[in-house]
Amino acid sequence: MDKNTKKQLSLVTFVAGFALLLIQDLQRVQTIINTINPEPWFFPVIFYTGLLLILIGYYLRG
Repeated sequence: MDKNTKKQLSLVTFVAGFALLLIQDLQRVQTIINTINPEPWFFPVIFYTGLLLILIGYYLRG
């Protein structure tokens, strides 16, 4: 993989992971929870997937 492609993939995975962490933070807004009514496992899966994507993005950066 060339350097430019690796840098773009790193940026995309980092931004996607960060977005998933922000979406997971909506768990604190109770009105959104009541309207969406997600399963109990929904937010932890989003949180850990976001962390994993951030780590992958950080690893690809170097």
